[in-house]
Amino acid sequence: MKKVLFTAALLIGTLTVSAQQNVVKEAKSKKGNPVEAAKIIEAALTNPETANNPETWKLAGDFQKAIYDEENMKLYLPNGKADTTKLYNSLAKLFEYYLKCDEVEQAKVASGELKKLKLRKKNAEVLKKVRLNLVNAGGDSYNNGDYASALKFFGMFVDVAEAPMFADDLEMKADTLTSLYASYASLAANMLKDKENVLKYGKIGKEHKEEGYRALMCMAEVYAGDTIQWLEVIKEGTQKFPNQNYFVGNLMDYYLNKGMVDEALTQINELLAQKEDPYYLYVKAVLMFEKKQYDEVNTVCDKIIAIGGELAAEAYAKKADCYFWPAQAIVEENSTLSIEDPKYNTNEEKIKALYEQAKPLYEKAKELEPDNKNIWGQFLLNIYWKLNKAEYEALEKEMGY
Repeated sequence: MKKVLFTAALLIGTLTVSAQQNVVKEAKSKKGNPVEAAKIIEAALTNPETANNPETWKLAGDFQKAIYDEENMKLYLPNGKADTTKLYNSLAKLFEYYLKCDEVEQAKVASGELKKLKLRKKNAEVLKKVRLNLVNAGGDSYNNGDYASALKFFGMFVDVAEAPMFADDLEMKADTLTSLYASYASLAANMLKDKENVLKYGKIGKEHKEEGYRALMCMAEVYAGDTIQWLEVIKEGTQKFPNQNYFVGNLMDYYLNKGMVDEALTQINELLAQKEDPYYLYVKAVLMFEKKQYDEVNTVCDKIIAIGGELAAEAYAKKADCYFWPAQAIVEENSTLSIEDPKYNTNEEKIKALYEQAKPLYEKAKELEPDNKNIWGQFLLNIYWKLNKAEYEALEKEMGY
């Protein structure tokens, strides 16, 4: 009985292998119709016998290349219209199958079953030629809000550069597009809240000289709950991309929240030594204001105003703050004094004098940025209440109170 069962098992196994080999043969016979051939060969890609043959994966990749070539050609024909979904899907499968072919063939060489790699060179030539089209696929997917597909295509573009197939390809290793599209892969991953891939591609993408800041921003979001890692990324962004205010702003906020004003000043002065940027100047003005060094604040703000641009209104408002807030300290003091106290009236005069200095500066900020009420609205209301009730009522009405 055992012998009969064993023989039957061998027979069933032989029939299965034969069936899968017939699948491959049938697929080959349909190569004139690559779409049909690609469907037929799918069964052979999951069967251990045929899936362990690099030729199976080569053939499957060839069918995908034929589908890709047919759709891609339509892009160059007069009035031609390609099915981009079909085009990009076949492109992704082409990479997947040729890379799998190389993996299986490597294993056979390592085991001694094959003497050398026979399929790698030709497959590598094909993939290298069409690799850039993965970028088109990623870009279209991203623009259409399909971030999962964008991640797949951008990620594939990046990952293939590290594939064993291209281990000796120095040109691909030096390709700066790899870091560029790694940055975009991290963006797509960030849209998906895929922290693992944000970090995977971000660590490559951050090295791109122009667009690497995007990867670092995404990495900072991932590390938002880890102060040490987050701060390292923010500092790296500040050093590599000093023109990106995101990093400088976050770093300054961190220092201010921690009461580390001197550390923040050291950092911003280093950046100003490289370039006297209006934003850096404004940050310095804020820091000097925190230290109550109002003369320095005015000097720095005057530089911003002289340069002009979008921060001029903020600079006028910050100059006004140098008078308004010291006045508020006196207001607080007066709230503790009796009206009959001689110091009360003296303080009132000081408040009015400081308000008179702040008033035209806030008004200039209002003139430059009438919609930015945060920098002048409540301050002017306080000042007008003290100095001119008619102006107070007019502004109150203007602001919709």
